[in-house]
Amino acid sequence: MTSLPTPAPEDPLPVVASWLAEISASGRCKNPNAMALATCGRTDAPSVRMVLVKGIAPAGYAVFYTNYESRKGTELEQNPHAAAVLYWEPLGRQVRFEGPVVRSPAAESDAYFATRPALSQLNAWSSAQSRPLESPADIERAAARAARELGIAPDGSSASRPVPRPAHWGGYRLWFNTLELWAEGANRFHERLLYRRALERADAFTFRATAWSVQRLQP
Repeated sequence: MTSLPTPAPEDPLPVVASWLAEISASGRCKNPNAMALATCGRTDAPSVRMVLVKGIAPAGYAVFYTNYESRKGTELEQNPHAAAVLYWEPLGRQVRFEGPVVRSPAAESDAYFATRPALSQLNAWSSAQSRPLESPADIERAAARAARELGIAPDGSSASRPVPRPAHWGGYRLWFNTLELWAEGANRFHERLLYRRALERADAFTFRATAWSVQRLQP
């Protein structure tokens, strides 16, 4: 196990990037980019699930993709803020994020969707994510129907034409106004660095940010 940097770096994002690169290269986690994402709608009752981070931008946001009409999509529409955690048990490290959430630009979502395997594209078209399902056969029929309409082979081996991204599916940017680096310590004397910054909305997709402030926390 390694300690957190001393003195604390002014910008925590290079540390996050290096940790993610290290765990990815180690092969010790099946999904090193798996992130627990907590959202909260109008009821003020939080919900959490795992999503895959598809990028952490130097500007300070994490990108993930999902169905905009899913439970998390609905909650983010009602309350566009989230908290999240990346935890890498083999390294004894975790990173916590908090901040506002905005949708990714359509062109960015289109570009990512085009890289997905055909059956993953098919899933985005055929699954009404988070909606009730009477029988597994219902989703199988929906997938078969969508495959015919989209020109995708049943086994996903080929598509007769490029598959467009459905309007109800795309990316989100979780912008960080709070970020915590955590490193496991002996006898539970863990190390923690808490970073904060202010964000000001610049446009539909971006924020202007102040410099980070940092504080060490007790375990």
